[in-house]
Amino acid sequence: MIRGPHILAIAAILLIAVALRATESYTGRYQTLPVIDWVESRPPLSESDRVPPASDLVRGLSRALPLLVIRDDARPRTPVFGPPAVVQRTIGGVRDASRIVVGTRGQFDRFDAVPTQVWLDVIVFNRADQAASWAELMGREMDLRDPDSGEAESRVSGPDEPDGVWLVAPWANGGRATIAGHRGAIGFAIKVFLSPTLDDGNRVDLNARAETVARQARDEWTAWLATQVGA
Repeated sequence: MIRGPHILAIAAILLIAVALRATESYTGRYQTLPVIDWVESRPPLSESDRVPPASDLVRGLSRALPLLVIRDDARPRTPVFGPPAVVQRTIGGVRDASRIVVGTRGQFDRFDAVPTQVWLDVIVFNRADQAASWAELMGREMDLRDPDSGEAESRVSGPDEPDGVWLVAPWANGGRATIAGHRGAIGFAIKVFLSPTLDDGNRVDLNARAETVARQARDEWTAWLATQVGA
């Protein structure tokens, strides 16, 4: 015999099913979760009104590494995790983003022939919590593999460090280091590439040198960044 509690239970199941279906449709259409959009709609709506354009911020890398020249000037980017990344999703809450590439001066016929290259991605988010979420997601992805190249990565940063630091697995390649983190509403990722022709291709030593360059670039660039935005 159907009683009141049974009707309530059936109604609850139906409401849950409707909510799940609505969430699924919303997520598929807007590439985000409704609860996240609700949280992000709460004040403060923007914490980056006074932050300079991302294209200006990435050019600060030239000040951090004055011995390198701009090989590819600042270009706008659309932050997204896609193949070969494990995570497949767009990034919400982005005000603007840019990438710059600096490296050794000269003409080179291949990417891996350039002795030193450093990439800097800067993503200016509307709010600091969005930048923190991106940095966390970036860390989870890098713990598995580089989202750009698909190469296996190993985390070398400690639990007390503010930013994640990764080196490419020596058996996969050498001379690759990545640092990713955020300062306030600004997310950043620094990637260092050293040519395998350096040090006769000693991959372990190349990774150590790449890490040193990446940390130096991070320290100098974030110090400059603080003078621009008080980050």
